[in-house]
Amino acid sequence: MREAVLLTYMGAPSNLDEIKPFLYRLFSDRDLINFGVPSFLQKPLAYLIATFRTPKVRPQYEAIGGGSPLVKNSLEQARLLEERLGIKTFCGMLYSEPLLEKVARELLSYSPEVVYHITLYPQFSYSTVAPCERDAKKFLKGVKLLTVRSWFRNGNYLEWIRSSLAPYLRGKDPSRTALLFSAHSVPKYFVEKFKDPYPKEVAETVRRAVEPFKEFKVFLGYQSKVGPIEWLEPSTEEVLKKIKSLGFEEVVLFPVSFVSEHVETLYELDREYGHLAKELGLKFERVKLDHTSRLLVEAMAEEIEKLRGEL
Repeated sequence: MREAVLLTYMGAPSNLDEIKPFLYRLFSDRDLINFGVPSFLQKPLAYLIATFRTPKVRPQYEAIGGGSPLVKNSLEQARLLEERLGIKTFCGMLYSEPLLEKVARELLSYSPEVVYHITLYPQFSYSTVAPCERDAKKFLKGVKLLTVRSWFRNGNYLEWIRSSLAPYLRGKDPSRTALLFSAHSVPKYFVEKFKDPYPKEVAETVRRAVEPFKEFKVFLGYQSKVGPIEWLEPSTEEVLKKIKSLGFEEVVLFPVSFVSEHVETLYELDREYGHLAKELGLKFERVKLDHTSRLLVEAMAEEIEKLRGEL
């Protein structure tokens, strides 16, 4: 049986010229961000927002080298996954190059009988995994498509978090050091309207991951809000202030829900929240994400192998 693996993600601008097209595609997706306007106004409004936001976010990408490393990192993860599984692996993005629509055409020319689809989002959300699954089905019609919808309970994924945290917590005084997990936020209406399991899955990820570090006080915040809608709370900014108010002197932050470095970690966390922590008088350490870790690749490979076992 001819098989293929499809790895998907929302994507990111790899260079400065890609910022506006990325934002336009992102805000045009009505399933992701519904502005509450008639559908025919979604794209014009998306264009206006993208035009307005591009000069605002451009300095962020300039500060991290002129573009996000997310796509490069994701392609590298796809290569490692292919090496581990021995199955041809493709990688497509929803809102940036390499666009999933183009990658799907390449995948179809490979003529697989079955495609195993996994996203780079360990926790399921209707705002992340669901659009990836929607578009994979849309562009791969006629092919048997099996999707991993959630993989945060995978033992190797949890061990990846723990092994990433351990060097940062070693020798720390739990009475002085707080452990903060920062997750990408999602629009509130996804939870209220669709009963999105994302907040529960993020919280469960944290509970499972911190089992070896129970002596530390653990906090969870949400980051990366965009657009004129309500997002999940509390914000990472609010939680940092709370940590300071509780008398802690330092904080170790892990970017839960992310599996590689990109603008949200390299700029938002390292620069914006790092600067805030300094202003608050907190020693701040952000755990770096090793996207090539054997544990992380093994976690994804195991989830694909589960799908293969179901055939």
